Amino acid sequence: MILKNIKKEIEERYIKLLIFLILFKHTNPVRSILKIFKLPNFHNDKKGQLSIESLLISLISILILVSISLPLTEIAVDSTISSVKLLETKSEISKITNSIDDVYSDGIGSKRILYVGMPKETYLIFSNDSVLKKGIVTGDLDVFNHSKQIKIVFNADNINSRINFKKNINYKVTIEWPIDTENIILKNVEV
Repeated sequence: MILKNIKKEIEERYIKLLIFLILFKHTNPVRSILKIFKLPNFHNDKKGQLSIESLLISLISILILVSISLPLTEIAVDSTISSVKLLETKSEISKITNSIDDVYSDGIGSKRILYVGMPKETYLIFSNDSVLKKGIVTGDLDVFNHSKQIKIVFNADNINSRINFKKNINYKVTIEWPIDTENIILKNVEV
């Protein structure tokens, strides 16, 4: 989908460029410039007219090249930044699931505290998967104005919790398996 949008934008810019060049070629000053190049003795021009015209043509060519390449660079940078934020978010979620697995493996009465900062606003749902007999965390993230669902499976099958993380805010996440309960409890507090 993203590649189609990029391809469509490139095609639109290319068509505009072709129209510009066709119109530009048929203007009187450009025709006179092109006629100069067809003269057999254009080196004998003492006024430097040819140099100025060739500089203008070079300048216009560079401007056209820059006007095409800058938007493409911007699109590439935006997609890279979004991908990096997605990977950072997934890494932070993995830190939480690893700590949940640590608490689960340590047994009843264990507790872990970790600090997490999500680069994107994230709403996570921790639940049990009865088929896999494991825990699963799901979260929806916006990537290129599309929602992408992340699912990470972990070993603890006794957790049911929902946590919301705001963008670029650090949280203290407490993962605890109290003695008097069967489920692991998750809490997050802004730091």
